[in-house]
Amino acid sequence: MANANRLPFFNEYLDSINIIYKNICFSKNRTIHLLTNQSVNKMSPREKNKNEQARQASIQNIANAAAKLFIEVGYLNVTIAQIAKRANISKGLLYNYFSGKEELLEHIIDQTLLEIAEISSQILNTKDPSLKISLILKTTFKILREKSEFWQTVMPVITQKAISEKMILNLTRIFMSLTQDLIQTFKAGGVKNAEMEAYQLAALMDGIALHYFYFYKDEYPLDKLEKSLLTKYSKILKNGQ
Repeated sequence: MANANRLPFFNEYLDSINIIYKNICFSKNRTIHLLTNQSVNKMSPREKNKNEQARQASIQNIANAAAKLFIEVGYLNVTIAQIAKRANISKGLLYNYFSGKEELLEHIIDQTLLEIAEISSQILNTKDPSLKISLILKTTFKILREKSEFWQTVMPVITQKAISEKMILNLTRIFMSLTQDLIQTFKAGGVKNAEMEAYQLAALMDGIALHYFYFYKDEYPLDKLEKSLLTKYSKILKNGQ
């Protein structure tokens, strides 16, 4: 994948995700590394690999338990004890991996944003504005379907401002970068009021997500909406409206 083909705003979006991810991984891994350095040095490569796989499985188990509780009970109401119980581990073991539920939420967000970046990677090399908007819409609906637990966890937390200012700023930067990418794509497609069109599309997708997750769920016509929006924006870009 050639970096030269990336739009600067989308490039900033991916860079933001990678910086967040590296920071949180460094914080967790540094603590664990200091505690286990001597024993790890004595391990064979095969044992080290097995140990790392077990560690990652434990982290994923805790994150899955936390995500489900954040949805069921609400982020503000969940305790570390409840997360540990749901994950079938002790509180002490949980604290070996995470300092608290905020770091757990950061991990869930970072992990999912990286997965979303991978899903979205095919968009980066797309130069044709009409095709790019089509891919953005298809990818967004794909994410809504496949990452529903993530959005059900994150959206109420952001609304309640129950997370740190730093995390809010990171998420804001990412979403603003995506909106700027939409603006540039509409401009490249000759759309007259590209900025308003981009903000309207972003707001529309937010509304669809809210309706899908919280009001209609399985009854929501997600497939029909996707087809309708693909047709609508294909016409907008074709006519430059």
